[in-house]
Amino acid sequence: MMAGDLERAFRLEVLAILGHAPEVIEPGKLQRFATRERRNDDAGWCLMFEDRRGGVYGCYRAGIQRTWTARDQRTLTPSERTALARQVEAATRQRLALQGERWARNAERNAVIWAQCLPLMPGDPVVSYLRRRGIDDVWPLPSVLRLHPGLPYWHEGALLGTFPAMVAPLVGSGGRTVALHRTYLTPGGRKADVPSVKKLSGAAGSLAGAAIRLCEPAGHCMGIAEGIETALAAHCMTGLPTVAAYCASNLAAWEWPAGLQRLVIFADADNARRQAGEALRSRALAAGLRVEVLTPSDVDADWCDVWAARERVQGEAA
Repeated sequence: MMAGDLERAFRLEVLAILGHAPEVIEPGKLQRFATRERRNDDAGWCLMFEDRRGGVYGCYRAGIQRTWTARDQRTLTPSERTALARQVEAATRQRLALQGERWARNAERNAVIWAQCLPLMPGDPVVSYLRRRGIDDVWPLPSVLRLHPGLPYWHEGALLGTFPAMVAPLVGSGGRTVALHRTYLTPGGRKADVPSVKKLSGAAGSLAGAAIRLCEPAGHCMGIAEGIETALAAHCMTGLPTVAAYCASNLAAWEWPAGLQRLVIFADADNARRQAGEALRSRALAAGLRVEVLTPSDVDADWCDVWAARERVQGEAA
């Protein structure tokens, strides 16, 4: 195959697996690219080796890492396999070094934002917002929830203004903050008029398995939900200490604390979130935990909606 054909073949595999790929493959260069239709997203990465005989690619967000070769790997000679392994190892070191630098920069930015946040006080925008969502039976609210009095909101490279925001740390299994979850509000505690009310900061570590630790386990039992509001509503309904996974993929990959014996998964009713709940359930059952998955009877509702309407929980959760 000619050089151009090899580059096209590599690009087509990346495109087939990740759904996105750079328009032009540059051998010898680690390239970042978007794997979803959002500005500034660059979770995808690929590196075609300079000899064009192989390459590596993946997606940080999805936790994917693959190796590509111009020939079927089963036909490689022992010496070719050794050479390929060395190239993959060198590419991995380069990628991890660059990612480490990016994570360190994001950690510094996130630390500055967190230092600007204030503890919640009755009547502030965050407390008012949560009361409007029906969370009025929890005080004090979890200390991991803070108020930023004026957080800049950027959209497609333009500053749309500054807004009060509910800020919460997304914490990995090692106890390190890997990102900040931000909910933009009005001074009166309503959702801000911005393109996306909820945004995640730049990652300072792997997001896989992380969660917003609204509370700690009690009696070797706890619950997990996707969003902050949903987790707080689940706690209000059942009394269970409940954490927030931030998104469906993190719910499925959540790493529960050591010693946990019973888990209640408060899943939303749509198919994607049901599937995430079932994925976590399967992992937890395989690990020997007692597990329950609870979903609202109304397909358009989450547990925050159920709590706000004071509907009866379907199933025993306590």
